[in-house]
Amino acid sequence: MAIYKKPTKRAHKGFFYLNDEAVINSLSALESGKVDEIVSRTTTAREGGFSGEVSVPLPSVGLSAGGGRKSSSEIEEEMVRTRTRFSVFDAWYDHLQREKGLGTFSGWVPGALDGVESGDTVELRADLSLGSLQTVLRLFLWFADQAAKQDTPFSQKGEQLKQTKQAARMMKITMGMESEDDDQVPLIAVPVGAVGPQVVLAVSPKWLIGRLGQLGGDFGIVAQVTRVVPSGEDYPILRLTRDVTPTPLEIGTLKEVVSHYVEPAQALGVQVDPEESVVKGPALILEPIAIYR
Repeated sequence: MAIYKKPTKRAHKGFFYLNDEAVINSLSALESGKVDEIVSRTTTAREGGFSGEVSVPLPSVGLSAGGGRKSSSEIEEEMVRTRTRFSVFDAWYDHLQREKGLGTFSGWVPGALDGVESGDTVELRADLSLGSLQTVLRLFLWFADQAAKQDTPFSQKGEQLKQTKQAARMMKITMGMESEDDDQVPLIAVPVGAVGPQVVLAVSPKWLIGRLGQLGGDFGIVAQVTRVVPSGEDYPILRLTRDVTPTPLEIGTLKEVVSHYVEPAQALGVQVDPEESVVKGPALILEPIAIYR
């Protein structure tokens, strides 16, 4: 007799990532009245919680507009945004389910991508990770940031610090991170099931709700298909030239650049293969909308 009784439905979602801008835009096009209703409801909740006869006790820290602290109106707007983004996702997700607008996978096998097309909105469960290459690259960027600070165990000076900064600069160019707005974090997804096509998705830090260090275990993923990479074709996980489609020159350059990180990575106990700069078809490239447990 089973001791644990599983819930019949995963009613609660612990979000790791939610691009609510994409969700709101989509729901506005599909069912705009629903968006208006949700915004109206959260605004009413805000007014009841922060004005009129009802008051919500807030800690004094953070209420001052000066000294970098947040004012009560800023906290209020943040709470309304939080209520709205999760409520809108539920409305959007329910709409897609009612309209049978979500592609799902009954399992993961070598032929799992048969019938999948670019533009499809799909749902799957998968184990997510940064992959060894991203782990090493981002660990070095963290080290370079610490090296430039005073009074840390990793502080550097003079020529040593100059070389570290130069290496970090080149690494950011390789990763397409010349500015924070450009940062896209590639994640490797291993869908639940048998061995099948590779799955890669890139998350934008501005939509992260959790931290990258929280990755581990399986997550539910709702995403739009960006590309189905056919068998025998390479597709770069890192992008040197995001304004144009991938070229053989870009793919070859990336492999050459990554080869220089193999030895330093081994010193950290991480095995990196230059081939990790690309994903080999058959593979699925996704634009994530929501990631949650």
